[in-house]
Amino acid sequence: MPGVSAHGALLLCSLLQMFLLPGGQVPSCQEVRAVFHSLHPGSKWVPEAPVSGADLQVCQTKGPTCCSKKMEERYQVAARSNMESELQVVSAQLKRLIIQNAAIFQEAFDLVLRHGRNSTLAVLKLEFPGLLAGAQSSVGQIFLDMSLYILGSDSSVDHMVAAFFGKLFPLAYRRLVGGGGSSTSEECLRGAWKDSGAFGPYPKLIMTRLSRSLLATRVFLQALNLGIEVVNTTNHLRPGRDCSRALLRLWYCPHCQGLLGPPACRGFCQAVMQSCLGGAAEVQPHWRSYIDGLGKLAGGMRGEQDMEAVVLRLPSMIKLALKHVSGMCGHPPQRASRSPFSFCMTALSSVLSDEHLGFFSFFFREFITNLRGFSSFYSGLGEALCSREPAPANHSLCWNGQEMTDRFPGPGLKRVPSASEAKNNKPPEPVISQIIDKLKHINQVSRSLVLLMLSSVEIAAESMFCSCVCFFAKYLMNHRRKFNKAVGKQSLD
Repeated sequence: MPGVSAHGALLLCSLLQMFLLPGGQVPSCQEVRAVFHSLHPGSKWVPEAPVSGADLQVCQTKGPTCCSKKMEERYQVAARSNMESELQVVSAQLKRLIIQNAAIFQEAFDLVLRHGRNSTLAVLKLEFPGLLAGAQSSVGQIFLDMSLYILGSDSSVDHMVAAFFGKLFPLAYRRLVGGGGSSTSEECLRGAWKDSGAFGPYPKLIMTRLSRSLLATRVFLQALNLGIEVVNTTNHLRPGRDCSRALLRLWYCPHCQGLLGPPACRGFCQAVMQSCLGGAAEVQPHWRSYIDGLGKLAGGMRGEQDMEAVVLRLPSMIKLALKHVSGMCGHPPQRASRSPFSFCMTALSSVLSDEHLGFFSFFFREFITNLRGFSSFYSGLGEALCSREPAPANHSLCWNGQEMTDRFPGPGLKRVPSASEAKNNKPPEPVISQIIDKLKHINQVSRSLVLLMLSSVEIAAESMFCSCVCFFAKYLMNHRRKFNKAVGKQSLD
């Protein structure tokens, strides 16, 4: 090399040796400049040649660097944005699953309510044509009230059912019984309605079944909406200062050494993610309980807790209630009516063996099966993010936060993450604490409702059985009294 002294040649060789990449390649800041310009077009912060980097806060190296302080600041912003994007990618499937099924569930119960309303109007038109015009608005109102209740209104199911029959009472009196009849008939009807007797046992039965099934539907929809809120909240976590610096070291500090897209060492990546996602990890036990509770709630929504089955039987129960008014205080039908015992035994059998398998049964089964696959979502979130790191390019080296090192260290050489990377002893952020509290609340509500469901069939069957025994006893006593009177009259004759 003419014109270059031996001392100068040795100095040049030593400088090149300091800045060699793995594999012996001499680094160049030109590739780093191209990558940085893709993030910040037109910026002039990338040095033309390696510099000392004495002013760097995070990406400090032992030798020259391709990064300036301005680049480090911009890379830190990019790291935060990249973290949010990665979170959204790994949670996209879970979020889509809950959002789509929440929409399907809401559309399904809207369809059931519309069908129930139309069927009720069809029954009135066929069985009680004189009531249709006056009852149409009342029918529409009760089904609207049911929809609003499921969506979270403060209305009471008992109140909406009582209001419906309260509006139906004068219509039934005028059209079915005959409003111009005797005062005794009117007094009978009004007195019976005050005692919940004008429409027989049906208003109470409707209240009970609607209260249980609509409450279960309401809580299930609330739980789905909360699931969406939880995923959205954890998707938009704002990395703190320590997390931002750790992400910068993980993803962009290699650029400063001319290393573009090197694979991160698995342990280092997991330590960084644990540091950044410590708050989200606090969600995991409550998230698992949430999914378990949702599965039990869905499993209990059968029979009297199945909103679809209850609403679709509502038209026939309203018809029976109106026929009860006509038979009790109006003109009883000419054909033989069923005895009270016959009615209550039919009702009892429906309580014991009501297994309506409609759309909701299949919907719950498939949705919960898919959702259970995400039971450990938050405990595996860091692993999922690290799995998206670039695959090794057929070499045994990886980035450990400071330099390229062996991917598979021998015994005793395993890198121990620093305390700031491996542990996050900070309390959860307020936004995380809020969703944890909401999960705790919905989990408690679900547990209480499931316990109520498990006991309701037993209680309903026992109550219905006792009612049947009472009805049957009264029925026998009345017939025995009539028989004794008839026998006594024959004896006198």
